[in-house]
Amino acid sequence: MTKPNTVRRVTRIEEAARIFYQSLNSKRLDTESLPTQDCLGRVLAADIVAPADIPSADQSAVDGYAVLAKDTFSASPGNPALLRLSSSGSVFDTILKDGEALYVYTGSPIPQGADAVVMIEFTEKTDLGSIEVCKAVAPGEDVSWKGEDVKKDETVLRDGTRLQPQDLGMLAAMGYQLIQVYRKPLVGILATGSELAPLGSEKRRGQVTDVNSIILSAMVTHHGGTPLRLGSVEDDLQQIKSRIMKGLEKCDLLIISGGTSEGQADLTVKAIDSLGKPGVVVHGIAMRPGRPTALASLHGKPIINLSGYPVAAMIGFYVFGKPLLSKMLRTTDEPWPCVRARATRRIASSSGLRSHVRVAVSRRGGELVADPVRSTGSGIISSMTKANGLVVIPEDVEGVDENEEVDVFLFRPLEQKRGKGA
Repeated sequence: MTKPNTVRRVTRIEEAARIFYQSLNSKRLDTESLPTQDCLGRVLAADIVAPADIPSADQSAVDGYAVLAKDTFSASPGNPALLRLSSSGSVFDTILKDGEALYVYTGSPIPQGADAVVMIEFTEKTDLGSIEVCKAVAPGEDVSWKGEDVKKDETVLRDGTRLQPQDLGMLAAMGYQLIQVYRKPLVGILATGSELAPLGSEKRRGQVTDVNSIILSAMVTHHGGTPLRLGSVEDDLQQIKSRIMKGLEKCDLLIISGGTSEGQADLTVKAIDSLGKPGVVVHGIAMRPGRPTALASLHGKPIINLSGYPVAAMIGFYVFGKPLLSKMLRTTDEPWPCVRARATRRIASSSGLRSHVRVAVSRRGGELVADPVRSTGSGIISSMTKANGLVVIPEDVEGVDENEEVDVFLFRPLEQKRGKGA
């Protein structure tokens, strides 16, 4: 008797994402106000508009002397221009006249009438209340004009910007002490499998440490969410259902590992489908590793059911979890840096599946090479620690030939080899 074909149909990644997003509600995350200095990596929840010009007045960009540029046009080391120091007092009260100069420091206003600043290095004081200028300067040289940095009412940063150090500096320069940002999505992390034991606990025979909860929690934190570790649950349908319901009550997103493959009777998938509509909207993705990945929605909240194998779970998160967190935060998903490298040997790929091949990129003979990390499956965590990038082979490409140039998406920087004595 012929065994029936039980191979699950798979959905291409882009189509799976489209179906998944359509099943979710579009409710915005709440916002919160935080001190500017605590907003690194957070996402702006409103446009930032400059309340005033920056600089608020014409100011010097260096320590030196404010001058009229035309008074220096003939100046050189061999023929310095002699300028008398203004005796008008404060820079705020001074109107600079022809042939005069006034000392200014970096960031201080320049007096009226001045249109340039000579760096102090190109001047020398005389005993007669004058300075010698040995370099010609052009109008506007070393002057920061009013509003040159930011003009009043200019939109400086947009809603959805993930704040970087320079953004915090700009916010501080404009006087913003509190910033409105999106609340971090609370992401429940649940691992399924009777064989799992928490890190540090005494394991019974046949048990393994629950590493997926550690990995996925760290990935959620790294990509802008707040993980809520829900522990592990045995392969029992009722227990899984109960834990899913509790997770959804608290969280904005639920990530579950395990219970997706046909060999495990799709326990997690069955549990999700029994809890409401639409339930699982995609099960089986055209990618490797991570083909059994399932995408679901309950009450408008997203559920990503990843493989129980650590590497497959990581790839599944990179493909679906990382962009979903960015979408929830209404910001742009930040791509990994990409380099071109030459494959050191042939890389096979499965027809119809998008392959994510772990590689170690290094410099060799003046070029970058990508050495595929040998592994026997998606449960070999060391294949990710030995690698620093992924080669993504499209569904319709039959592998990569030896010495062929490929794009490598780096999730670690290239190692810098130290020379002798370094």
